[in-house]
Amino acid sequence: MIHIKVRAFAICQASTGAKLRLEENTSVKYLRHVVAAAAILALPAVSATADSRDRTDDIAVMGYVEDVFVGKLGLEMKGKLDTGADSSSVFARDVHIYNKSGKDDWVRFRLVGKNGRTVRYDQNVRRFALIKLKTGGTIRRPVIHLPLCIGGVSGLAEVNLADREEFEYDFLVGREFMASRVLVDSSSTFIAEGSCENDDRE
Repeated sequence: MIHIKVRAFAICQASTGAKLRLEENTSVKYLRHVVAAAAILALPAVSATADSRDRTDDIAVMGYVEDVFVGKLGLEMKGKLDTGADSSSVFARDVHIYNKSGKDDWVRFRLVGKNGRTVRYDQNVRRFALIKLKTGGTIRRPVIHLPLCIGGVSGLAEVNLADREEFEYDFLVGREFMASRVLVDSSSTFIAEGSCENDDRE
């Protein structure tokens, strides 16, 4: 009887030891999985931080009012950089929309620069936009593509032709042009450091 109890105790100890070893092995495996998962999750974060830093280095800081150089001829106009506007808008005079070759809509208009210089344009209408008026209702405006350069940042902008005679700024630059390229300092004006003098606009 004594032998049977001793043997049963030994078996119980062996079983307990095996169970403890199994639990230790399970814990070690679990910790390994946790460490590996943490390492994998950390990689995108580091990469994203690096990408964000690279993008920030490419962004130009500008005031909420800057000189805007328009078109291939670089007509200089005073513009407001408006992060609340989706697209850009320009004060266009003598706007005349017509149909070219019976197919596309084209528009003739002229822009007047800061120094009184006038440039005439004849361009293809990309689309028409319905713009909400402060007084209520909407107005249909032609939208074109215009090359712009502001503080050394150049590109093609989507611009609607408007009557901005009652506004202080002839050119309104929207987010579509500034996105990922321009950071606006709302407390400053004319602080852009880049130059547009030798810019080749297409």
